[in-house]
Amino acid sequence: MSDHDKTVRSAATALQKAIADAHKAGYRVAWPSRPEDLGAIAISETGKVKPAAAQAARPATSTGEAKT
Repeated sequence: MSDHDKTVRSAATALQKAIADAHKAGYRVAWPSRPEDLGAIAISETGKVKPAAAQAARPATSTGEAKT
């Protein structure tokens, strides 16, 4: 196996894991049709992600809890 082959397979495996982890967290990834378009891969939040992001953005109280 060539170095180029190993590099591409390693990157593909890492990308596959990152996308699977993102899906578990509630993100959706629109896969591009060409490798040249990977830099513009579309990643969007679903309803599952937005409440968690809003909670994280709330300032903490003096007790360290997020304000509701």
